[in-house]
Amino acid sequence: MSQENVEIVRAAFDAWNRGDLDRLLSVWSEDAEFYPLRAQLEGRPYHGHKGLRRFVAEIGEEWRDVRFEIDELRDGGGHVIGAGRFRARGRTSGLDLNVPLGVIGTVRNERIIYGRMFSDPAEALEAAGLRE
Repeated sequence: MSQENVEIVRAAFDAWNRGDLDRLLSVWSEDAEFYPLRAQLEGRPYHGHKGLRRFVAEIGEEWRDVRFEIDELRDGGGHVIGAGRFRARGRTSGLDLNVPLGVIGTVRNERIIYGRMFSDPAEALEAAGLRE
C-alpha cells in the first residue's frame, strides 16, 4: 500500500463533493464492489461504473447537498482507512444529517476496486484488522 493509494481514495471523495462524476469514475474500477450503508442494509452492493451511477441517482432522490467530509485517510496495510462525516439534507423532510462515517477502500492498478462505509469510524479500523 502506498500514499499514492491514499491520494486516489481522496480524489474520489473530492470528485464526489465537487459533483464531478467523470473524475469519480476515472478512479473507480469497472468491476469494483461498493457497500455504502444503504447497500449493507438492503443486502446488495453496487458494482462497477453502472452501480456507482445507480448509487449517485438513488442517493440524489432522497438527499441533496450530499457531502462526504473526510477528516483522515491513511494507509492501513492492504486498505485505505478513513474517518469523517456524512452530511446531507433530506429532499422532502429538510432534515439535516450530520453523522460519523468510517470508510475502507482497496486500490489496485490505480483504481478503487472495493469500498465500504461504516456508521462508526472504529468499525472501519476493525474491518481492516486494525484497532485504535
